[in-house]
Amino acid sequence: MTFTQEFAQALRHQRTLMKHRPDRLRVRLLIYLLWLLGFGFFFATIHGLQNGRLGAASWWRHDLAGHLLVSACVTSCFFLVFRGFEKLAPQRWIDAIVGWRDWRAGLFYAGVSVACSAVGIVIGLAAVNAAWGLPGWSRALAKPAFWGQFLGISVVISGFLGWRYRARWKQEQMQARITEAQLKLLQGQIEPHFLFNTLANVQSLIDFDPDRAKLMLERFTDYLRASLGQLRGESTTLAQEFGMLEAYLGLMQLRMGERLRLRLDLPAALSGVELPPLLVQPLVENAIHHGLEPQIAGGEIAVTARREASGLCIDVEDDGQGLDGPRRRPGNGVALANIRERLATRWGAAATLELQRRDDGGTRARIRIPLDT
Repeated sequence: MTFTQEFAQALRHQRTLMKHRPDRLRVRLLIYLLWLLGFGFFFATIHGLQNGRLGAASWWRHDLAGHLLVSACVTSCFFLVFRGFEKLAPQRWIDAIVGWRDWRAGLFYAGVSVACSAVGIVIGLAAVNAAWGLPGWSRALAKPAFWGQFLGISVVISGFLGWRYRARWKQEQMQARITEAQLKLLQGQIEPHFLFNTLANVQSLIDFDPDRAKLMLERFTDYLRASLGQLRGESTTLAQEFGMLEAYLGLMQLRMGERLRLRLDLPAALSGVELPPLLVQPLVENAIHHGLEPQIAGGEIAVTARREASGLCIDVEDDGQGLDGPRRRPGNGVALANIRERLATRWGAAATLELQRRDDGGTRARIRIPLDT
């Protein structure tokens, strides 16, 4: 991730409450520094225009420096109050506030922001008075016109931020509907791929081993009856996905016999992790059809899941002929392209699918998915 992408991500995270922030501290501090400079220069410019001394030496020495100091105090109040609330408040409070999509969210953020601004201004003006000995700054606190101007600016800023919040919420709703439609379309493409491949396996057994083909068809029917509803869902769990893989590999063992060996490894702590259905199944099919079946001795399929610093890692490994081996039948890459599209639709660039050559021969397909989404 480039610094620009990291900065943009941190900006998006600033818009919501998060107890554990994934962004680096220096990026977050840079955002607060830009806020400090932006507000300081803005209000110093307004003050200089009102007094007719914008750009004069006194403006640089007193007005700009004073407004930057007040802006620093206001920014510090925002950071301490909001970060303190995120750290100290129960998670259910944060979840409830983040889930508000009505006037309550606007009232909460506007009220806290106005309070932080007022406290920061009082502290900032006191600091200016102490630093430069300019009592005129502190006397401004006693003027009703000052607070009227403050409330007017606060209302304008709160109204603008409320409008932006509602517009962004509607945009997120629309994007969620688009994403859901894309996932359903991609899901509809991958299901026939899985069903037709399995039926083709049954058909290949009918001529020379009808009894085995019948048994395989019976198991396939039982498998469909148990899993078809899950295939039509928007998400499944790793435990359910591994259960489907075990059933599918059981079907393949009826066809390949001792030529197919399997090993599935799913830690109990990851059983409940959600992911789109049939995300791993096509990789297992490819490993069998392109890696193991062309070999007389067959081979082993190993599917493992583990937690990494970047999230969830799922490996589908085989000790077959590898990526450079001859293909019994050419593949069109539909399954791999479909998986990559589904990953990108749901997680963007944070989720990846890679095909790798194993050091001891064979192929490794590796899926990486962020766990904090």
